[in-house]
Amino acid sequence: METGERPVVETFEEMSSLMIETYKLCKTYTEGKEVLDVGCGEGEQDLFLSDTVKHIHAIDYDGKVILKNKNKFSEIKSITFHHMSGEKIDFPDNMFDVVISAQSIEHIKEDDQFVRETHRVLKHGGIFICTTPNKLALIPEGEKEYDAPIYPFHFREYKPDQFFGLLKQYFTDVEKNCFYCPIGNPPPNNHPRIKFIYRISRFGLVKWVARNLPVKIKQGIGFFGTGKLKEAIKIDYGTAYGPYSDELVPHNLCAICKKL
Repeated sequence: METGERPVVETFEEMSSLMIETYKLCKTYTEGKEVLDVGCGEGEQDLFLSDTVKHIHAIDYDGKVILKNKNKFSEIKSITFHHMSGEKIDFPDNMFDVVISAQSIEHIKEDDQFVRETHRVLKHGGIFICTTPNKLALIPEGEKEYDAPIYPFHFREYKPDQFFGLLKQYFTDVEKNCFYCPIGNPPPNNHPRIKFIYRISRFGLVKWVARNLPVKIKQGIGFFGTGKLKEAIKIDYGTAYGPYSDELVPHNLCAICKKL
């Protein structure tokens, strides 16, 4: 069932600015390396990295998407897809030069176990690239902060101190970076409908609807917005990458962790 959670693109140009900047960042670390991609989704990032890496092992908890990827990318020998959870990475210790977790840690129930497993499978001197939405940037201006995740597919959403603090439990060398919108807080985030959805997102029934109904039905009932809001949500306001700063309130957090 298509829920709208996983982005699907066919060309590099179709990727969102966040996906493109993440890909560019990863490529600076992965050339000629043994790479593990955790939460590979539809495999776009693996495809665009495949021509320069030594090999990518791409894993995802969704068996259907892994089967689809195996068929779709069967001719690309530098990628191997595995049906596997990030909480139990079924590879030997010290196997990978680079581990990538792009927008996936928030989907993993036992995040502490996942980071521990990531550290285990990395070689000494290996790099863990981890990105996730910044909870503080998801809160519309003037709204209260709720403990419950805003997006129904997420087990949690991290504030910066929570995210970087978790990684520092296992990696002593953690470089704090972020992805942010160059124009500041995008206009749709402060739209009245977005504020309303934010307020009701913590209730169980709303989360069930968001999780279980197909994307076409959700569009029909206005779950993703209608009219001008619907068009505004589609606008990509661009993404910049740089050092983390509290003053930015970046939309996505990024950590470059080195296993010493």
